[in-house]
Amino acid sequence: MGPDGHVASLFPDHSALDVKEWVTFITDSPNPPPERISFTLPVINSASTVALVVIGGAKAEAVHLSIDDVDVGPNSSSLPARMVQPTNGKLVWFLDKEAASKLNGV
Repeated sequence: MGPDGHVASLFPDHSALDVKEWVTFITDSPNPPPERISFTLPVINSASTVALVVIGGAKAEAVHLSIDDVDVGPNSSSLPARMVQPTNGKLVWFLDKEAASKLNGV
């Protein structure tokens, strides 16, 4: 997961979040490189296990907004990490101490 809450190459507020096919491409990534290929949320959420690995304090706020039960405002629905919700599988987070530093109860 990136500091903006992106997963795979699915970025906040990007039209790729609405793609229903299993794979998509983008040519306007907000981070280099601009051209990317990515699995989409339907394929990610159909996995039996999804692991999100997050390292570093720069991602702590995005981790908090993705995991904790907080009202993150009108843009909460476009935070890709928060949209990862396996239908019949499990979601496992691997966080270092810095990435977990803003979680409630930590």
